[in-house]
Amino acid sequence: MIMLKNRISSYTRRGAAIAVAAVSLAFPAVSQNNDGHYFQYPVPPESLETLTDRTNFLMEHFWERCNMKSAFSSLPKMSEAFNDYVQFMPYADAAVVHASIDNLIKQVQKNPRNLLALGEMAEGALYGDTALVVCDECYLPFAKAVAEHKKIPAADKARFAYQAASLAGSQIGMEAPDFTFTTPEGETKTLAEVSRGAYVVLFFNDPECGDCELARVRLTADMNLNDLIDAGQIRVVSILPGEPTDEWKERAKSYSTKWIVGASPNVDEIYDMRVSPVIYYLDNKRKILSKSLDTDGLKEGFRVVNEKLKARGK
Repeated sequence: MIMLKNRISSYTRRGAAIAVAAVSLAFPAVSQNNDGHYFQYPVPPESLETLTDRTNFLMEHFWERCNMKSAFSSLPKMSEAFNDYVQFMPYADAAVVHASIDNLIKQVQKNPRNLLALGEMAEGALYGDTALVVCDECYLPFAKAVAEHKKIPAADKARFAYQAASLAGSQIGMEAPDFTFTTPEGETKTLAEVSRGAYVVLFFNDPECGDCELARVRLTADMNLNDLIDAGQIRVVSILPGEPTDEWKERAKSYSTKWIVGASPNVDEIYDMRVSPVIYYLDNKRKILSKSLDTDGLKEGFRVVNEKLKARGK
């Protein structure tokens, strides 16, 4: 995830295309006729000159000319409009984004069928494999609204309840939830115990996952990370979200001896790990600083920190 000052924590799967689309809508052509849209989109006044100000305006006024009573009669068109709406989120102020989302949910929640449809649109645009903008903090209000609605059948909202539970405790800026795990040697430990006093690379992975194994090998071989571990600056905690089977214990023998390794069967209920592997980076008080799928980005961060530490030691 990319943390931007005063912005939502998000990243785009189709970065260039999304940016072009957002800018073109924020700075529309002179005709400003919104041809082809499901309803008339707002047009920012010319007095608003920056992208942030204009996208703030669009987020605040996007749904004003949408008739919510009839909008869901055409789910494809409503979904297309929702996708346009989502494109502005990375460029607007976080407070504006959250207020806009809350207002949209408020307008729809009286109709459980429409709210469920809205939740599915949000899942596709903000959370799932097809997401235009991956933004957990943006998706969470939609998932919670569906999960907590009393008139939506339990079978329809079970998925959203699971997603909301895993996201609620593992957002950037929160304290990472503590959990118990079992080491390959059979010892029982907790994250709070092993992370005390150091920054933590919390690496959720499964040896049956090819991408997990590749990430493990790359992190194990990273000289800067190893230097930081040796200096006591970082601890790597590698966790299998599953039972500590004999097969896993045998595989774990090949893991770096500098890492803390364990298995925890229910940890996926309190951490978001819809994509494997996922790496959480925690500060020395277990605050979540990042949640990343990008090994290259982490390695670059290790390099920068290691070089600064070495420069101080000279």
